[in-house]
Amino acid sequence: MTSRLSNVRGREVLICGRESSDLKELRALIGTHGFSVGTARTPVSAIQQIRSSAFTAVVILLAGDDEAWLETITAFNDLFPDLPVIVLASQASLETERKARQRRIFYYLLKPFDTGEIRAVLQDATGRAQA
Repeated sequence: MTSRLSNVRGREVLICGRESSDLKELRALIGTHGFSVGTARTPVSAIQQIRSSAFTAVVILLAGDDEAWLETITAFNDLFPDLPVIVLASQASLETERKARQRRIFYYLLKPFDTGEIRAVLQDATGRAQA
């Protein structure tokens, strides 16, 4: 299910993750900074939404070592090579970070994250996607 907060051209972000409370929290935060935001709770839904909408960045809320979402990073890179993928991990795990970075992510953040940092990363990511 996609939820758009506004129609801000070039600043469309898809937030992906299984936990609806985390999706809502991040969607509200990002939306207040001028981004149009959609959400996906499954990898299949995320890929379908990216194919049909003009998202300029993806944020994956990674809970633990969720192989399905890690594999989705590879699919995003294969299908949408210019789409920046940002991982927001709930746990500090060097192994999970290594796996994510091997799949060519744009940025890796740990929860709890700094609001200014996520905003700066998204501005950088959406700016690169437009260039």
